[in-house]
Amino acid sequence: MSRNLEGKAGKIIDFFGAALSLFVLQIVVLGPVMGYSLSLAIFLFFALPLTFIIYPGGKSRFMTGINIFDVALAILSAASIGYLIINSDYLLTRVEYITPLTTVEYVAGVVAIITVLEATRRAIGMPMALIALLLFAYVTFGKVLPPPFGHAGFTFDWVIDTMYLTSKGIFSSPLWIVITLAFPFIFYGVILEQMGVLRSFLDFANRLFGKSPGAPAKTSIVAGTMVGMASGMPMSTTYLIGYPTIPEMVKVGYPPRTAGAIAAVVGTAAQLMPPMLGVAAFIVAQYMGVPYIKVCQYTLLPALLFYAVFFLTIQLETKRLGIKAMPIPTVSYKDIMINGFYIFLITMAVLLYFLVKFYPVGLAAFYACVVALILGFIRKNDRLNIKSLYVILAKTGRTSVYIAMACAAAGIITGFLVETGLNLKFANMVIAFGQSSLLLALVLSALAILIMSMGMPSIPAYITGIAIFGPALIKLGVIPEVAHIFCFYYATLYSITPPVAFASYAGAQIAGEDPMKTGLVACRLGIMTYIIPFIFAYAPAYLLIPQYLNLYELFRFIVFVIPGLVIFAAGISGYLTRSLGTLDRWMALASGLCLLLPFGVLDYIGFALMLIVLMRNGVFSEIKNRLNRGRDAAAK
Repeated sequence: MSRNLEGKAGKIIDFFGAALSLFVLQIVVLGPVMGYSLSLAIFLFFALPLTFIIYPGGKSRFMTGINIFDVALAILSAASIGYLIINSDYLLTRVEYITPLTTVEYVAGVVAIITVLEATRRAIGMPMALIALLLFAYVTFGKVLPPPFGHAGFTFDWVIDTMYLTSKGIFSSPLWIVITLAFPFIFYGVILEQMGVLRSFLDFANRLFGKSPGAPAKTSIVAGTMVGMASGMPMSTTYLIGYPTIPEMVKVGYPPRTAGAIAAVVGTAAQLMPPMLGVAAFIVAQYMGVPYIKVCQYTLLPALLFYAVFFLTIQLETKRLGIKAMPIPTVSYKDIMINGFYIFLITMAVLLYFLVKFYPVGLAAFYACVVALILGFIRKNDRLNIKSLYVILAKTGRTSVYIAMACAAAGIITGFLVETGLNLKFANMVIAFGQSSLLLALVLSALAILIMSMGMPSIPAYITGIAIFGPALIKLGVIPEVAHIFCFYYATLYSITPPVAFASYAGAQIAGEDPMKTGLVACRLGIMTYIIPFIFAYAPAYLLIPQYLNLYELFRFIVFVIPGLVIFAAGISGYLTRSLGTLDRWMALASGLCLLLPFGVLDYIGFALMLIVLMRNGVFSEIKNRLNRGRDAAAK
């Protein structure tokens, strides 16, 4: 949790945050005119010291306030990165691993690594820093391990050279991604928030569902998806949407932990929904080497499948709980537009236009931001001014520190994995298991990415996951598109998966509930996100890849998948036409899985189970009675 900095300290941080924003934006527009390495060094020169002032080192009264340790770490980190800036010309000419390290480089490198890991611990949490430390231990002591995980040995000079003086560690591609991809979208999200546009999302969703049973939950789904696509941060999305909707959900009859879980699932799942996928789509596109629009194509149907199940689950959950429609004040569509919703629609159109024209992603996002700012300066209500623009720049800079530390640490992690060959050893292990069972290889990869991602945000988690498991899955016959989207899906699920379930914690805090129990409910309601990657792993047609689309897949989608979604949602919620008994609920879940997973004969087993559940719960009788009532009404 960041400090609430006010007074002189807050003004100083705002100044440096705004300066950081202006520096990054000129790179987005002009490119790295000062060079790749120097641009990254200057960026980290601002971001790393800021972390020690923005994020406290502990929870004690002494640590929550800015103290001598924070100042010392800020100065040391600035000095270690400053050395790279001052000596940038010399560092361009030195030969990696050949030119001996000077004493200053050795000390500065140690300081840089330590301060990056401490900044990561403060901003992201202990797990990600611990992963980096475990890999450092592997580099140090791996030479005594037996095959296949042992290595010939690495010196500490090699560690400093790799992590500090080359582009294979701290200053590798994950940190560059912050500047070129993540930062423009953080800027975009802050602009919308500052102008109050995000509130119009909530009004729009309220207008859609204001008179239906469970309207606050449905409002949370729609508004949260729009906000989450813009912000890409599950925890902040959960807070932003949760504060107005969770109390309303509890008021109409949802249990507090269910209300908190709904907001958490929405905040997490928004990352999976095109067209923006919480910024991560652009990183996936870069690593896949395909246009961004292709990633949207691949993720569209899986996202729609999830939302179909999730929305239906909440609808059935609403019926099971006996929640009735309640009058909720709604704003007219005209007022919603006037309040700023049009800014979102126009800027999304601008973004998509430039992306379709194959402009660089960061530059396309920057143009969308410029249009948003122009509209903000000329609007009649809540008009922007120079002061509010400064606030936007300052807040963007402060917010970007979080993802910057995650990606700097991800650079250390991926650097150790790749340079030691440990990623290939993990991949070979997955391949060995996969030769006997692809399903087992997929399960192992999913569990490993899920556990690993509990210590980091989705962007670095995806980068690390695809570096380790992508090559293994591809070697086992999984097509590259599937391997990338599979890793991406599991990299996003840390936010609702206990024990490190940041979005679930946010929802639980607002609802006044136990975080672990809220996280478990979120896993139940959002379980489809764990299953969908296995569906498209065996059926790439669901990624809308043309060569895999055929009449059989269309037949299967209509006859098996759509009924599977319905019966699976009934099993999750425990309700069909009435509350399901334990046996019927398990049969519904089993039926849904059999129908959704493309394993041939299981389709027919699942269909038979579904018919049994429908008959046992009087669904066919209910349909017959409704048809009769309809005919009687028509006759009258």
